[in-house]
Amino acid sequence: MEKTEKIDIPRIIRWTKKGSLAVLDQALFSGANFIVNILLARWLPPEEYGAFAVAMSIFYLLASLHTAVITEPMMVFGAGKYREHFKKYLGMLLWGHWAVSALIALALGISALFFIKRGSPMGEALLGLAVASPFLLLLWLTRRACYTNFKQGWAVGASGINLLATLLGIILLWKVGTLSTLTGIVALGVAAGVASFMLTSFHLRPQVVGYSGNPTPRMVLVDHWGYGSWNLTGVIAYWASGQILMLLIPIFLGLSASATIAAIWNLYRPVGLLTQSLGLVLLPVFSKWISSRMSNHIYRLRVMRFSTLFSLIVALYTLFLSINSGTILNYIYDGKYNLDWILVALFGISMTISMATGILMVALKALGKIAKVTSIWVITSATMIIIGVPLLLTYDILGALVSLILNNLLAFVIAKKNIL
Repeated sequence: MEKTEKIDIPRIIRWTKKGSLAVLDQALFSGANFIVNILLARWLPPEEYGAFAVAMSIFYLLASLHTAVITEPMMVFGAGKYREHFKKYLGMLLWGHWAVSALIALALGISALFFIKRGSPMGEALLGLAVASPFLLLLWLTRRACYTNFKQGWAVGASGINLLATLLGIILLWKVGTLSTLTGIVALGVAAGVASFMLTSFHLRPQVVGYSGNPTPRMVLVDHWGYGSWNLTGVIAYWASGQILMLLIPIFLGLSASATIAAIWNLYRPVGLLTQSLGLVLLPVFSKWISSRMSNHIYRLRVMRFSTLFSLIVALYTLFLSINSGTILNYIYDGKYNLDWILVALFGISMTISMATGILMVALKALGKIAKVTSIWVITSATMIIIGVPLLLTYDILGALVSLILNNLLAFVIAKKNIL
């Protein structure tokens, strides 16, 4: 019978220090989006802010597609196969980025015209996204290139520049009275473009012309498509399991309801930041444990400890927000979104379960069970529609949050079964 392992505090401290740059980078990067959400929720009518929230959910889908075929394969091949020719390799990826971004912008522009003709606030939001998305996606790519090149400090600097430029842009637009869904999203794109320009011009310096010898563009295309085509289903399913609710709500409840959900969601963005940062830090740690031939019992025990610890942190945060929801909402939104505490609590319960599930998913990826991770997201995406729509129609926003809890709980149960 295997002995229970003691918690190694010094080792945990070393991991914390090792991941500090990743956490800081993610904090600065997510901070820009968080601040914009808060300011727009305060300064725009609910329908316009709802349109902004839905547009950003669409952007996360586009970012997932972009990540699947360009960014994530880069982190694999850029640190391995093409490490010796990284600048040349990155230059080729930039051409691919602009090609994919052009198609995305065209599709968004056409969709924007459709909604503009119908007088929907979604028209301006999608038009802004058509302009901004190439630059937003470029920043996602170049920041990850810094991680691939083991220069996390560069990513931190770019995220800091993005945060400052975003703040200046939004405040300036508000001061001159031109802040809207359209200009707010464009401001995000301009800030991302400035940060990306700083990274590519002064640090990464990719080779964008004059290719000769290996690697060839064809080699890179084949490698990325071979990796990305398998990865695509997983990232779409992952997006759908978490973001599809933001598309279902305006369809059945309207954009004002989307604004309400987004207003609650903003309170839990620090939890999203923690989850994303943990993913960056824990995946290599879990992978190292497995490669060191750690026993299955100890591996599972450690994973469940992490899952329990961070879920408890989120649960305590949820309790704090629920108790003080009236004061916090009134202060942040200047009285515009005075919501029942139960809605804040229900969203927090879903986030607590999501945190536990996220760590289990990282553990499954480290075990190489990518197909199982994909299948879990596919199942939960389907159940979100099957369960979510009837609950939305019956109980409005309350039903939406209950469906989110049930969906996250299902993902947790399946993931835990595959870990244990």
